[in-house]
Amino acid sequence: MEIKSESIEAFYNSIDESARLKRKNANQIEFLTTVEYLNRCIKPNAQILDACAGGGIYSFYFADRGHHVYAGELVEKNVVDMKRDQKDHRPLKDIFLGSILDLHKYADETFDVVLNFGSYYHLTDDIQRYTSLKESIRVLKKGGIYALAYVNRYANIIKFRDMFTEDFKLMDEYIEKGFHSKNKVFYCATPERVEKEVLNFDLEIMHHIATDGMKFIISDVVNTLTDDQFEKWMAFHFKTCEDRSILGSSEHGLIIARKL
Repeated sequence: MEIKSESIEAFYNSIDESARLKRKNANQIEFLTTVEYLNRCIKPNAQILDACAGGGIYSFYFADRGHHVYAGELVEKNVVDMKRDQKDHRPLKDIFLGSILDLHKYADETFDVVLNFGSYYHLTDDIQRYTSLKESIRVLKKGGIYALAYVNRYANIIKFRDMFTEDFKLMDEYIEKGFHSKNKVFYCATPERVEKEVLNFDLEIMHHIATDGMKFIISDVVNTLTDDQFEKWMAFHFKTCEDRSILGSSEHGLIIARKL
């Protein structure tokens, strides 16, 4: 089973994904929240598979902290960028061009941690999304940590409100499917649906996090905060980002689970 990657490659060839997570205060929240929670859960010297590594921002972060990181990526440009950037970091154990739908190069229960940070929200096909979870969970050890990132369906109505209010039929299509005819690069889910799909496997959910929190609603304010004010905002965010009333308003969500 192969992912139709042309549109995904075109999208990532047009942006710098790692830079996206660092540009402004509001953009940094996703990255800072993700590593904060994973650092709480991952034991030292872990064997980590970053199965959808993008430009390697998480791979290099965890490698630099002493973990043994293997990075897989569907987009060739991102693989080239990671190989180039290795000189500035503790080397990754492997960088490979490939799909999360086929990790046959790794045996069952190889890794202490598996990061699925991309495939779920780029696969509009239900069977492929299921396969992405099944195959990446296969290579995770019992007791290991599984982290799944997703994009929230209703939060993105805020982001694309102008487009949707100009074409309510398009919005109806998006609400029904999680994607629409003008953009099939992203699949957007609800927190409840993601939990249900994760719990189809032998996983126990440890944390379900609104990774960006209320970024969309007050990003203009967050981006003007001083370093001290932003630190205070992040302290507030960490106190509230698991509140279920906030989950659906966050652009990105993150589930961290343990394999039973």
